[in-house]
Amino acid sequence: MADWAGLHEDFLLLLVPRLPSLDLRTFRAVCASWRAAAATFASAGGRPRPDRPWLLLPADAPDPEFRRLVIRRDREVPVVALPARLGRAHDRRLFPLGSSRGVIVAADDRGAMHLLDLSTGRRAPLPPVAALPLADRVERTPAGLTVHLKRDPRVYSIDGLIHREDTLIRKAVPVPTPGGGAMVIVIYYPEGHRHQWATARPGDSAWKSVKPSSIPAVVDLALHRGQLYANTLFGMVYVYPELHGLGSASPDIIPSMTRRPTSGLKSSLLVQTPGGGALMQVEFVRPAVDGEGGEFVVRVLDECGGTWEEEEDIGDVAVLVDASGAVAVSTRECPGLRPSTIYYADLYGGETRVRAYSLAGKHKKVEVVESLPRAEGNNRPCFWFTPVYSQ
Repeated sequence: MADWAGLHEDFLLLLVPRLPSLDLRTFRAVCASWRAAAATFASAGGRPRPDRPWLLLPADAPDPEFRRLVIRRDREVPVVALPARLGRAHDRRLFPLGSSRGVIVAADDRGAMHLLDLSTGRRAPLPPVAALPLADRVERTPAGLTVHLKRDPRVYSIDGLIHREDTLIRKAVPVPTPGGGAMVIVIYYPEGHRHQWATARPGDSAWKSVKPSSIPAVVDLALHRGQLYANTLFGMVYVYPELHGLGSASPDIIPSMTRRPTSGLKSSLLVQTPGGGALMQVEFVRPAVDGEGGEFVVRVLDECGGTWEEEEDIGDVAVLVDASGAVAVSTRECPGLRPSTIYYADLYGGETRVRAYSLAGKHKKVEVVESLPRAEGNNRPCFWFTPVYSQ
């Protein structure tokens, strides 16, 4: 048997910088000498090679034998099967609600909420669903999780990223805080109320209500250069100067661009360019007449932060879009992806399909790059996850 612990330190230090983030995490777990080489690399300010974003396919039916990630990297887009239960000690079904910066926000079938780091296996507790403003009680049912609100006869569901008329939480967005750590912002839709927000940090006991009474139809949030941007269904974007005091702040408004009258909006998302250099608004529009086909429109916020500029070519950037969010990566750091291309994934006819939409050129090219048969009993939407290495 090979003595992996006996490899020379100089060889290990040459190997470490070539590893992407998840492989570096695995590398550290082999033995003491490999862990020491990874520590030397990190102490010198080294960063692992960026991973391409993963397409996570959440399992629907829990399988007690499969509680680990199954990763397939031999594709243009790496595909990961996310089990309905993670780990041996946690025997609850998980419903993903959002992902950003290497972590996932999820609820479980008992109403608890968690911040999950797939690279490290760490799990940080968030306040439960029952602690959301307006929530009265939570019930566990065979179909998932149901929520009853105060003074509201309707019954709402929380079923991952599946969006139905009775879905309560549209998405949960983890954002970094200035002092370190993370804050989670939940966007939820009670009937008869404007779209509500609530915020919490890991370890909090309750969600704090944010009442954007003057902001209708918020569909996405993004942190850019220390400011929080709230994207609305109507195209206007509201800008909060800081994360502290969101409930009492008076946001600035970035006017919307005029949309084509012959098109219907399917989604409108905010995403930063790699390194946080610019903020993009990515919209998917379909013809209003027959609803078939569609195209992406990308707008970039100008340097002054006051207007959007529509872009035909986004250079060495690829944007990956799902039903509720988007991720942008550098194609120089992730050469397996195509520049100036939008990858979008959805459920179609019993399959998960990933299409590549080329922005460059007069005639937009659309190509199916992955067609993944849906596992039996699995009807949950996929979503993108960007692995981020942390010590």
